[in-house]
Amino acid sequence: MRKLKPAAFTAAASAKQVRAPSARAVALKALLNGGSQSALDAALRSQAGVSAADRALATALVYGTMKMQRALAWSLAHYLKRPLRGLSPPLRWSLLLGAYQLLYMDRIPVHSAVDESVTLARGTGHAGTAAVANAVLRKLAASKVTPPDPRASDPPAVFADHASLPDWLAQHILGRFGLKDAMRIARGVNGPAARAARVNTARTDLSSMTSQLANSHLSPQQPRYQIPECLAFGRGSPVWPQTIDDTVRAGLLTVQSEESQLACHLLDVKAGETVIDACAGRGVKTGALAQRLTADSNSAIYAIDDDAKKLRLLALEMERLGVRGVRALQCDARRPFPPAVPLADAALVDAPCTGIGIIGRHPELRWRKRPDDGVRLSATQLAILECAAERSAGNGRILYVTCSTDAREDEDVVRSFLARNEGWRSAPLQVPANSADMLPIGDFLLTLPGVDGADGFFFAQLVRRAPH
Repeated sequence: MRKLKPAAFTAAASAKQVRAPSARAVALKALLNGGSQSALDAALRSQAGVSAADRALATALVYGTMKMQRALAWSLAHYLKRPLRGLSPPLRWSLLLGAYQLLYMDRIPVHSAVDESVTLARGTGHAGTAAVANAVLRKLAASKVTPPDPRASDPPAVFADHASLPDWLAQHILGRFGLKDAMRIARGVNGPAARAARVNTARTDLSSMTSQLANSHLSPQQPRYQIPECLAFGRGSPVWPQTIDDTVRAGLLTVQSEESQLACHLLDVKAGETVIDACAGRGVKTGALAQRLTADSNSAIYAIDDDAKKLRLLALEMERLGVRGVRALQCDARRPFPPAVPLADAALVDAPCTGIGIIGRHPELRWRKRPDDGVRLSATQLAILECAAERSAGNGRILYVTCSTDAREDEDVVRSFLARNEGWRSAPLQVPANSADMLPIGDFLLTLPGVDGADGFFFAQLVRRAPH
C-alpha cells in the first residue's frame, strides 16, 4: 500500500536528535497548547538550554503530528478499545506523537519512538496510561497500517483520512483541483513548506547577499517566479540557520514566501506613484513595496490597518529596513478611507481570508477553519475592494490577493465587484516564468498549495476602464 508520506525534515532525522528526549517533551507541551508556531515558540522558551538539534526535532514533531493527526487517528483506532478523542489530552497526544514517528519518520528507530512516547504518557498520567501507550504503539510498529490510497478506491470516502484533512476541506480540494492534483497538494501541504527570503534592495543587492550566504554554505535556488530580489531555499524546516537570523536583524533580508513576494512583484509599483496598502498588517508586503520606491522622494505608500499594535510593528519594520515614504493610518478598510489618503495609482488589497492556501505553513490552521468561513469573509473582502477603488486615480489599478483557494473568497468576490462597478475591468496578469503549477481562472491566477512547497495564493488585477 502506497503511503502519503510527508517529505522528511532532514534536520530531524539524525541519531543525535533521536537521543534527545527533551525535544519530545517540548513537542508534547506545544501540542497540548494548540500546536501552532506560537505554542511551539512558548514551549521552547520554557525549556532552558534546548540545543539546535532538539529545536529542529521538536519543530518536525509538532508540525508533522499536528498536520497528520487525522491519518494517525485512523491508524491508532485499529488498536484502541475506545475512541482516541475520548482519551485524556496528554495520552492522546503522546500516542499521536509516537504514531507519527513510527509511520512518517523512517530514520527514527522504533524503540526510540515507542519508549519515549511511553515515558511521556507515564509522566503526564499513571502506570495504566503508560501501559496503553506501550501496547498500542508496539502493535502499530508491527503493522504500520495507514489509510488506503484514494486512487485505488472511492476518492471522496477515503481522501480525507489519507490526506489528513477535515471532510469539508478534503471535498473542497477534490472539487477545485481534481484527484490527480489533490494528491499532489495533499502530499505537499503535509510536508515542509518552501522557504524564501527577500533581499532588501534599499540596503544591499542580490549578488552581494548571495555571496555572503555562500560563505556560510547556504546556496539559494532559482526562484519559482523570477522575482529579482527573491532568494529561494527549497523545502525544509522552518527553523532558519543563524546566518539568516543575523541578516534579518541587520535589515538585509526579510523572510517572506515566494507567493507573498509575487503579490508585490505583480503590482509593479513605479517611481512617482502613490500606493495604498489597504490591509497592511505588520508591514511585510508594505516593506517589499517601499524598498522599490524608497530612492524616489515623489513616491508615497499609505499603509492602512485597523489594529494599532500591528501598525506599531509596521513602523518598526520600516525602521529595520531603512525605507522611507510610508505613512501609516489606523482605520477600518471596510469603510471609506479618510481624506488623508489621496487618490492612488496602485493599490494592494491583500484581503483578510480563511488562509486555507497556507495550511502547509501553519500546522494547526486546517483544524481551526470552518466550511462557512469563506462566505462570512467574502462580504468583508468585497467592502475593502470597493473602498480601495473609491480612492483610485483615473488610471488606477488594484491587485486583489488572498492566501485562499476558496472561489467564494477569490473569483466570486472579484466578479461581484466587477458586476457592481462598471467603471472597472479585469486585466490579464503576466504569468511568471517557471509557473507551470499555476491555475489560470480567466484573467486570474491561482497557485497550487503544497506543490513544491508553494502556498496557495489567488491574484486578480483590476484596472479602471478608459473613458469613452
